[in-house]
Amino acid sequence: NNDNNEAPKIQARESDDRLQGQHPQVLVPEVQTAEARRHRGNTTCEKKRHRVTEGTPHLAPSHTQCCFVARENMAGQHAFNDLLKKTEHYDKDERYMAISDLCEVLKRNAAQSESASPGAGSKGPNSNSSLDPQTERRICSAVLNLLDDSSNDVQTVAVKTLSVLLITVKEEQVREIADRLCTLVLDQNKSDLRDVYAIGLKTLVETVPSSMGNIVSHCLVNRLVEGIHSNSATKSSGDSAKDKNSEEIVLACLNVLSDLLTRFGSSSESVTAQHEPLLNVTLSQLASPRPIVRKRAGTTIGVLATVISDNLLHRLVERILDQIDQVSDGLGKSGKKRAKKAKKTDDKTLAASDLRSADTRSLIRTMCTVSGSVGQRLNQGHIDRIVPIFLRFCDPGDAVSGDDEDIDSDEEMNDAEEDSEGMAQMQIELRESCFAGFESFVLRCPTLIRPHLAHIVHSALAYMRFDPNYSYGDEDASSDGDDDSEDYGESEDEEYEDDDDMSDEDDDENWKVRRSAIRTLTAVVEASKHDPSSLWLDQYVWRKNSDDKITVSGALVNRFKEREENCRVDIIECFTRLLSYTVSAASSGVLVLASGDSMVDDDAQGTVQVDLRTNVSAAIVGASMKQLSGKKSGDRSKSSAIALLSTLCLAPGGIGGAGQIKSVFTHVKSILEVEDDAGNKHASSNGKSLKLEALCLVRNMLSSHKHNATDMKNALLSILLSELCKSVREDWYKVISEALRTLIEVPPLVVAGSTSKEDLDQVASSLYGAIEPRLAEHDIDQEIKECALSAAASLVSVLHGSLTDDQKKKLFEMVLERLKNESTRIAAIKTLSTIGAAAHSGSDLDMSTILNQTLEELAVLLRQQNRGLKQCALECLDTMVLCLGSNGDSSMDEGIFGSVLKDLGDIVTDADLHLCHLSLSASNSILKARSSTGALVKSHILPAALTLSKSPLLQDPALSSLLSLLEEMIVSKAVTFEKLRDALVNQVDMKSKRSKVAISNLAECIATIAAVATTSKQKTYLKSTISAIKAGDENAQATQLNLLVSGDFGRKVDLNSIGIANDAKGVYDKSFESSNEDIKHSAALALGRAAAGSIDTFLPGMLSALEESSGKKQYLLLSSLRELIHCCREKNQGELSRSISVILPHLEKNCENDEEGVRSMVAECLGSLACLDPDTVLPLLQKLATKDSDKKAIIRWTVGSAVKFAIGGQIDSSELASFMPTFLGLLKEDDLAVKNVALLMVYSAVHRSPQLVVGLMREHILPSIHELAQLNLQRKIDLGPFKHTVDDALPLRKAALNVFSTCLEKCPSSLDIPAFMPVIAKALGDVEDIQLQTHTLVITMCERHSIPVVEAAETFVLPLEKTVNKKTGTKTGTELERVYEWKRSALRTMLAISKLEGSSSIRLFAEFVERTKNSPKNRDLLEAVESEY
Repeated sequence: NNDNNEAPKIQARESDDRLQGQHPQVLVPEVQTAEARRHRGNTTCEKKRHRVTEGTPHLAPSHTQCCFVARENMAGQHAFNDLLKKTEHYDKDERYMAISDLCEVLKRNAAQSESASPGAGSKGPNSNSSLDPQTERRICSAVLNLLDDSSNDVQTVAVKTLSVLLITVKEEQVREIADRLCTLVLDQNKSDLRDVYAIGLKTLVETVPSSMGNIVSHCLVNRLVEGIHSNSATKSSGDSAKDKNSEEIVLACLNVLSDLLTRFGSSSESVTAQHEPLLNVTLSQLASPRPIVRKRAGTTIGVLATVISDNLLHRLVERILDQIDQVSDGLGKSGKKRAKKAKKTDDKTLAASDLRSADTRSLIRTMCTVSGSVGQRLNQGHIDRIVPIFLRFCDPGDAVSGDDEDIDSDEEMNDAEEDSEGMAQMQIELRESCFAGFESFVLRCPTLIRPHLAHIVHSALAYMRFDPNYSYGDEDASSDGDDDSEDYGESEDEEYEDDDDMSDEDDDENWKVRRSAIRTLTAVVEASKHDPSSLWLDQYVWRKNSDDKITVSGALVNRFKEREENCRVDIIECFTRLLSYTVSAASSGVLVLASGDSMVDDDAQGTVQVDLRTNVSAAIVGASMKQLSGKKSGDRSKSSAIALLSTLCLAPGGIGGAGQIKSVFTHVKSILEVEDDAGNKHASSNGKSLKLEALCLVRNMLSSHKHNATDMKNALLSILLSELCKSVREDWYKVISEALRTLIEVPPLVVAGSTSKEDLDQVASSLYGAIEPRLAEHDIDQEIKECALSAAASLVSVLHGSLTDDQKKKLFEMVLERLKNESTRIAAIKTLSTIGAAAHSGSDLDMSTILNQTLEELAVLLRQQNRGLKQCALECLDTMVLCLGSNGDSSMDEGIFGSVLKDLGDIVTDADLHLCHLSLSASNSILKARSSTGALVKSHILPAALTLSKSPLLQDPALSSLLSLLEEMIVSKAVTFEKLRDALVNQVDMKSKRSKVAISNLAECIATIAAVATTSKQKTYLKSTISAIKAGDENAQATQLNLLVSGDFGRKVDLNSIGIANDAKGVYDKSFESSNEDIKHSAALALGRAAAGSIDTFLPGMLSALEESSGKKQYLLLSSLRELIHCCREKNQGELSRSISVILPHLEKNCENDEEGVRSMVAECLGSLACLDPDTVLPLLQKLATKDSDKKAIIRWTVGSAVKFAIGGQIDSSELASFMPTFLGLLKEDDLAVKNVALLMVYSAVHRSPQLVVGLMREHILPSIHELAQLNLQRKIDLGPFKHTVDDALPLRKAALNVFSTCLEKCPSSLDIPAFMPVIAKALGDVEDIQLQTHTLVITMCERHSIPVVEAAETFVLPLEKTVNKKTGTKTGTELERVYEWKRSALRTMLAISKLEGSSSIRLFAEFVERTKNSPKNRDLLEAVESEY
């Protein structure tokens, strides 16, 4: 009764909701359970529960829970029953609300089931369904029935519900749904709702769990194939309704098949077993009389091609090509000529004749689809057949333009009568499809297409101008583009105006052919991005019946006048990409870019030279200006032209001379120009994005150093400056920010352009008027605030002399205000740093008015935890302190320094060496600016500095800053030499051993302060140091310290000047006899460093001892010689150059020393000397490299090492280039050690100076790399109980892969990447170290060179799968973790390849990925790897 009373209330609420235009909310099972508990008067269960609770308390919770769950299930069942009844309601609104609520309840039910069993993910959500089978069948039936509903809205929600239902119900219901939907799709009497059923079937295929893929595929594949067979027709039956019905069924089947193949084509056995029947039935549809069926069949074949085997793919391609050969000889007059010459047989069937026009288009389109899907799987034979056939339809001889005056008019009239409008449309589609195929081949099969590339480029160039119905006027173009600037005519506006006069009948679709040809050229540019020189140099005939030739670059520039904007934009973007790649190739040494006013070095032998300034720069600028000024040019064309000009700024010569710069600025002004309206607000008629791009162009031009500063300055002041200042007052924050960034570049430019004082004042006034209002505003975008601060910094630091005191004061006050604001703090600090650097550089900029406040604020910021903020504050503090001057300012608050130095002292630790370096540098600057702060520095900084001096982590900038501070403390007399020296010496704890680095740092600190002490103190201290060494203190660390101090001091001060040079030599020589190896090493370093300060005193003795000694002492003397050479290079001394001729004979003699350590030292010395005097040393190395002797192997090893050290020492590449072919000959030596050092030499060259080896890569380096990367020299060593396998070639393989990896980064154009892929495939199956190295290499290639990786992915499957499935055995601890990391590395490689476009079409690789993802034993590792991305 209570339920019956409640029902009217619910219906009343639903009625009210409908009146208000709202959908009633269905009470979910939980809510209905609560309602039932409140209104149901059944007390039996309550009494029973009470009795159970009293009698058996330990059972009460369990039984209560059972009752509660049972009650919930009853309520949920009641809710489903109610909703299912409403799905049959006569009111469509009721049905709509019922199916919507049912969808939501099913979603909640699926979510609850999944959360209840989180570990059942592998079984699929369906295994956790809480619905009973009967309810599932009722729900499925109701949803399927609603697919037939008269309301489209109900049908839509039913399809949506179906996607939820498929992951909720069990396999039996999924199979029933699939069968039912397939039956409805194939039913001839269900034409009205077939689209809905097809969508439902597609939804099923897309959403069904992967575990049910085989079941669904088994239900659908055969029936869909039979549906296509039974409804196919080769010609019309005469019954239009029946034909249309059959067509719809075939289209629906093909659609569903495409989705089924995409998802389960390679993983489902039911589908893989039907690949051949599927291929046959889809191919048969290419002969359908219905165009849409042919097109859809081609799409399905493209999907099928990604999953079929190589054998079936080969048959598919051959069959399509054979049919193309049979049905067509080509298009246009060239095709007709071939048809006339061909021998036609009389027994040709009518079907073949009828297929000529229709099938050719479909077959070509299908072949293009296949090549686009699996182009990387095609072999050379396929490409060699396909390309000539495609070229038959894109014959350059048929590409005519309205400007071709030599066309035979009579022949054209005959052709026009003969060709129907439909045939013309077919020709356009065919050519478009062929060029789409070319584009795919060039991008996906760059190696296979290379023999045909010239023909493809020729055809694309010809059809890029294919416009037979339109004349552009005079189209004479020179081959090199010298007259390109005149090729566009003076009446371009008239050309575009003519477009509007053309009627719809005159409009053609030939622009589609031009666009596809342009895209093919873009693909060629992309494929040649590492070496685009051929696109600038190779010439082609692109006009019919003309001998004039033109390069690809010249043709692109010539076609900037294209009348169709889509094509025009593609042309400009294609050329922009070509120019960008050319500049990048020039920076890597592949080619040389020259301007008209610069000469190319003669040393650049064999390098392609491209002269942009002479050939194309003027034409580019002229054509771009016409785009910017054209009345009919859209924003896209203008935007593309601006992007091209921005790229041109990077090339030598930039935009050009004064004329080109003025022209660009004039057109940019027209874009930026604004007019005042009645409200005195500025508004522009141009798009905001276009204005933003124009401002970016101007900024690139102003910041580029490729232009003449005077020309740039004159054009800026006379044309554009006022508009730039007005742009700062725009409304869009991006335009304002970019305008401010552009103004940042103005002050340096006007100063560099020799501007008069009057002009400087005018520029400063204009910039101040534009910047100051934005700097003063508070309620503006953060980006504007930061850009305004940067613009103010540029203005004040460069043009402060042209600003009034009031203007500077106001700007300073606003910067300080921004410094106190947390959001603009860092930008304000950088602004103050820029201004402070200008004030310190010697200008008359006075910052005394803000120094107090600035230092106070910076002192506060030093206590912040934000590292970035602290770093900026330290840099600014260092700069601002330097502005104080040595005499100081009377208004300066000296009390600030105590607080600042205390904060700086807290930062001086080895925890963060960079901040430590900045803190020491700032302390040093304070001490220099205020010598009176010496006591404060001694109190706050020195203790931390002393602690830092013994840190083994101290190095590089932090060490240099520490040395400068200690030196300044002695100079400023903040501390006496004796006290500071003793404090440093005491840092060496005699009881504990210090690291060699710490002792070396302390020695350098002591030597630094001794070098600035008085001469008497120096002499006294050094004598005591030498005496301590002679005495042979028992503490080895003290002896090492004294030795290093004497050597470092001798490097700074000539030991002869204080009369201890001879004693030092004796001490060093005696120390070589010490039993302590650290003392020997310290003595060798000290001797070399001391010799750098007095070469004539020490070097003769070193060389004499080297001649007489052997073994360990010889090694130590060579270490001293190496240290001497390094010190002289650091000091840039020319004294050593006089002694090179004396040193070389000793080094040459030791090149064949049996000790590898000695030879290594000799090689390092020779390499360093080669950097100092290449004219003397390099010929000697060349002679040694070709010297024939009994010890030639070790001599050549020394030569290779010396060249490696010379390259690492940054020898002049032009000096070394001519000797490199000789040194690369070491790669062909038989000795493995020589091969290895030669590989290391090549690695160093590629890493540091790639231009050295780019031209020699293919001839001298790559053959050896390919050979050595696969070399395997395993041998077994008998160790008694067991045998050990040694691979002598392992270091060579590692080095070869390292060289290839570095070449990929530095000079990829010099590599034949596809040819190296078999080597990589073999390396993936090598030993662990090689595999890990190769995994990293492949992952890197996936980012930069994905196409070769996809092509070779099939060969990677076996080694990767072997690694992924590697067994761990009984390994534990670190060994087990090492195996896991090995497997994770292979999984990373697999995932990286699987994300590449086209990898899913490699059947073997796709199956490998599927197996790996479904493998339970790899699930945890795979999830860990996937979480990294």
